[in-house]
Amino acid sequence: MKVVELKQKERWRVFFNEGLWQAGLYRPEHENIKEIEVLERHNAPELFYLIRGNIVLVIGENGKIREVGMEAGKAYIVEEWHNAYRPEGTEGLALVIERTNIRTEFKPISEFQR
Repeated sequence: MKVVELKQKERWRVFFNEGLWQAGLYRPEHENIKEIEVLERHNAPELFYLIRGNIVLVIGENGKIREVGMEAGKAYIVEEWHNAYRPEGTEGLALVIERTNIRTEFKPISEFQR
């Protein structure tokens, strides 16, 4: 059995890797949408689950940006362009489950309308 302490200061930490998929802890480094310069998109969906605090997902879809405040008790399956922030630097930690062989593309947020 492996026990993982669900706290961290770094942006991303994988704590379990099974070979085909992995689980990690994500703590967005941004404090507001104005700090975000790029969105990313993967070739497979990711699952985000808010562990504690406050995280806003920034989703780029159909050339537009929308902000989605994560809620406890809900899983967010993200296939779109995305990034995230912790409003005003508040505590925010999410569990992310994704494939290990994932490919990532990046696109400037300026290419989306706000």
